[in-house]
Amino acid sequence: MKSDAAHAKLSQIENDRLVQNLIAQANSRYILLNTSENSDNFPPYTISDDGLNMLGFYYLSLGCSLAENNELENASAPLEKGATILEQANNYLASKQLVSNYYGLISALAYYISFQYSKAFILTNKLGSDTIISKFLYLFLRRDYKRLSIEIDMLLVDETYKDEFIASHLNETESDSKVYELTIARALDRLIDYAYNGSKESLFRAKELLTTLKVIAEIKNDPGIWWIIRLLLLISDSYQEASLWNTLDKYFDLGNNVVRKYIHSLTNLAPQGVYELFITQRKALPKVIDADSNGCVISIPTSSGKTRIAELAILDTLTQYPDCKVLYIAPFVSLAYEVENTLGNIFSNLDYATSQLYGGNFYSKLDERVIQESHIIVATPEKAKAILRGNNDILKQIKLIIVDEGHLLGEDKRLIINEIFYEELRYSLNRNQGKFLLLSAVLPNSGELAEWLTSTEESVFKDSWRPSNERLGILDWNGASVNIEWKSSDTERQAFNKNFIIKEKQASTNKSYPKNKNEAVASTALKLRTFGKVLIFVGKKASVFTMAKAYYNCLGNEVADHLWKNEQDWKVFLLACIEAYGDSDANLWLKYARKGILCHNSDLHSDVRLPLERLMRNDQPQVIISTSTLGQGVNLGVATVIFSTLTQNRSQVTKRDFWNIAGRAGRAFVDYEGKILVAIDASKNITSRERFKIKCKRDEVQQYFDKSKIDKAQSGILLILGELKKIASDQGVPFELLIQLIAENKLLTLTEDASNKDGTLNWIDDALLSLHFINNETIEDENYDYTWIEEYFRGSLAFIQASNGGTITGDEVLKFIKARVQGIVEQVGTSKYKWKSIIDSGLPLSSDLLIEDRLHQIIDIIEHFYEIGWTAKSFAQLQKSIEELLFDLPIILEEGKNIISPDTDTIRELWLNGTSLSRILPLKNSGSIIKNLYTYKIPWILNGIAKKLRLRELDNEAEVLEELSILAEAGLPDMKSVKIYQAGIRSRVAAVEIGKHFEDEIWQKSINEYKFELIKNREVYRALISQPSKEWLEMLINIYNKETNTMLKIPPFEYDKVHKITNMLLARLINGRQYLVSPDKSFFEEISSTAIDFKSVSNIPGVFFKYDPECGLWRMHSDNPYFI
Repeated sequence: MKSDAAHAKLSQIENDRLVQNLIAQANSRYILLNTSENSDNFPPYTISDDGLNMLGFYYLSLGCSLAENNELENASAPLEKGATILEQANNYLASKQLVSNYYGLISALAYYISFQYSKAFILTNKLGSDTIISKFLYLFLRRDYKRLSIEIDMLLVDETYKDEFIASHLNETESDSKVYELTIARALDRLIDYAYNGSKESLFRAKELLTTLKVIAEIKNDPGIWWIIRLLLLISDSYQEASLWNTLDKYFDLGNNVVRKYIHSLTNLAPQGVYELFITQRKALPKVIDADSNGCVISIPTSSGKTRIAELAILDTLTQYPDCKVLYIAPFVSLAYEVENTLGNIFSNLDYATSQLYGGNFYSKLDERVIQESHIIVATPEKAKAILRGNNDILKQIKLIIVDEGHLLGEDKRLIINEIFYEELRYSLNRNQGKFLLLSAVLPNSGELAEWLTSTEESVFKDSWRPSNERLGILDWNGASVNIEWKSSDTERQAFNKNFIIKEKQASTNKSYPKNKNEAVASTALKLRTFGKVLIFVGKKASVFTMAKAYYNCLGNEVADHLWKNEQDWKVFLLACIEAYGDSDANLWLKYARKGILCHNSDLHSDVRLPLERLMRNDQPQVIISTSTLGQGVNLGVATVIFSTLTQNRSQVTKRDFWNIAGRAGRAFVDYEGKILVAIDASKNITSRERFKIKCKRDEVQQYFDKSKIDKAQSGILLILGELKKIASDQGVPFELLIQLIAENKLLTLTEDASNKDGTLNWIDDALLSLHFINNETIEDENYDYTWIEEYFRGSLAFIQASNGGTITGDEVLKFIKARVQGIVEQVGTSKYKWKSIIDSGLPLSSDLLIEDRLHQIIDIIEHFYEIGWTAKSFAQLQKSIEELLFDLPIILEEGKNIISPDTDTIRELWLNGTSLSRILPLKNSGSIIKNLYTYKIPWILNGIAKKLRLRELDNEAEVLEELSILAEAGLPDMKSVKIYQAGIRSRVAAVEIGKHFEDEIWQKSINEYKFELIKNREVYRALISQPSKEWLEMLINIYNKETNTMLKIPPFEYDKVHKITNMLLARLINGRQYLVSPDKSFFEEISSTAIDFKSVSNIPGVFFKYDPECGLWRMHSDNPYFI
């Protein structure tokens, strides 16, 4: 069929209301079947499976025709639609009955052609492989190339597939089957070779084999196998289109060894390689890798491949500028850890180091060496700011800045600080002629942010494609049952799970359950767990354990402990949780985790939070219950998200935050669809007023479901200025007078609200001063230039958004910024030396100025410390003295009463001694003191003071505070314990105990030196330490062993005259026998009886032997970076 005819027929069927209604019915029925709904509750559907099958193949036929006419992209939609219809008509997950493996196979092949690799993968896992061809194709679609290669090799050495055997032993039907199986096996083998090595000859050979086979199937009039071959032929085209080799060849030099190493790093990833790019990733590349642009804003859904896009941007930058640095800004520590591991795993194979940074808002000596050796720096905004302030050498090397979760802007204090920091980075990156790459899943106004960071609103790639579908619904609790109403394209029939949960008496307690909305949500989550991980969102920290108790009660009284498959991750969490919170039922984190209920909120200490999040990602808990702390910053995929509420701390959840949390539903290569439910309490529905409230709540949920209503990312500076203008207007103060008050630092005289806003703006003052310093660096007198402000801040986000309409104009933004800078200079004076002291510290201006006034007292305290001696006890006394001197700093006072305790001295001493948290937390406000002071603000302040001392050439005094800042943050008594902790002994108690067996030192030994010392001399340390510390040491060893793959090197060898047939050989182990084979499988020879044992390198992708004509020997080579 020609393209024109196919397009015409496609348009006709897409506009046929009757046909589209049948498809909507199939979709609606599929929802109910996949949630185990009783067929008695089904609406009166008018569809038949036979009719749907015919319709599905009709769509496939149109899609194939377009693809065969080189319109692969246009073919994707009808192919995917046809595949969906066939799947929904024939493969019911809920019924557990495989109605048709053949229809399922056709669907999976069509999904693959339409670049829906995830759906193809998931579908094949629901199907049975009852033929050799289906087994091969399932392995191929699942990308299990290692197993598929072994299966193909077994077939190729099977005597029953030899021509002589087929001719003399088989009838026509049997011989036809053998020909189909053998030819498809050879074609798949060539496609695998192309995936690993990029050999176009292999790809052409695969197409050649399949084309011949298709002709044979036509002659034999065998439509079943003909459809499979037709789709396989098109897969070879789509495979080429999306492959790493073909896609990257358009943007990179494949002759560059770095690029080839990158591809091999992906194709050889464990447990499954990456061989192609998602369609979103391929579409984004022209804008991401554009030599003429200043960067790009990427707005695509969660799980659509943002991290890989970032990888490719990094690869592009590093191949162009091998000595540059890339800064990856992750908004949360947990995300930074995850990104470090992901990027480090790939780029270490390319000999590019990724930073492993520790610490919050300061840049320590431990970081210094890491930064110098790293090409890719992964940090939170606070850490990045600390690194770059006063480090011009590092700043000048940066060529690419990646901002993850780039929608995180607004008037929250932290978000405003981030915004003004990005303004600073914009200046430096422009000077470096570098690029920004901003990533977000929820960014409706991406054009504004692109104009801000890249100077043009055209530098945007936006797409709604995602690898899994989304299913939206309302969880309705009516007091007697839960009904689920699913959003459906079938406008004539609602998709309901009626009585999904029924209130009934439990045999064990004789009490009715569920009896309220929380229990209804918990019961629903338990039932939906059959589809995969479930995340329940709650609005308050306290509600996490309330919901956990409801779920716990669902499980019954005698439920056994949850069986965690990943024993290592569970053990790390268990030990960390016991050390932090004890081993009793009072430790609710652990009590519920033992039953598979993982709880998460902002109270979690980082020692427990990080292993908990790893356990969530890598294992299958019963349920995850969390506040919005998991909504952003953790790459957590789940099958279902249930919102128990749409409020958070008495405020409405923003639609942007809703979709950021909801977007976690539906994991690539795990879930066909992500289910998103919002719970409504409709149990009080007697009066008309109550029924009206329920209706309003339903309408509100529908508003959240509408993605077009997602909140825009807004400049926090602009929002605060708007509020200040309104406050002034309400007081009868004109805008010009407001500007004058700002310039004269007299906002405090306006109102208390204005004073509060001024306190927030105080957090941006150091950045404004930094920009003012940079723009006046060459001016030697004190006649400083302010004209730069208007020119530079015309490119600010605040100016851009103000110019697009609102209560504040762009000119008013510029007047405000100028007045603010003038007010800052008025406060700090005109000395550039003092400016630099303030800028380098990175502390908020109001707190910094108080420190400047008390610097001599701080120096006296440090000198007294020298007199006492350099001990753990004296460090505690030093910290106490500085705390008492600076306890009235605004950044400390803002913490309020939560950091006041009669036990402060005890808390500090126990913390710095590395005492377990379980002993500290019972003390009043100890949790807040540790979280907000000792692991955050105190180290930040100490490090800021140290920078001031270094500027004054007081290096010894600075070093004392630098060390104390590290000890305060880690909660450890000495540097050797800190390094042992950071080497992987993630227990403060164990780090202190092990550290006692090392000599004292401060900066000499690196973290890695401690790590390898512990691993190398493990037996020595096992004999010296307690059992709990041994367990932490064992985990460090296990992780190291897991990360390292080794294989025996095969020495060079002679091999007759095989080099005249092929100059490359692969070692294969087939049916327990050793073979050497040529890459194209035309040469096979068993070598089991030879002197050399090849088993250690057999069947490892990327390992091969190449003939060296100079010496006549075969030498071993490896393109697989994961085997050394």
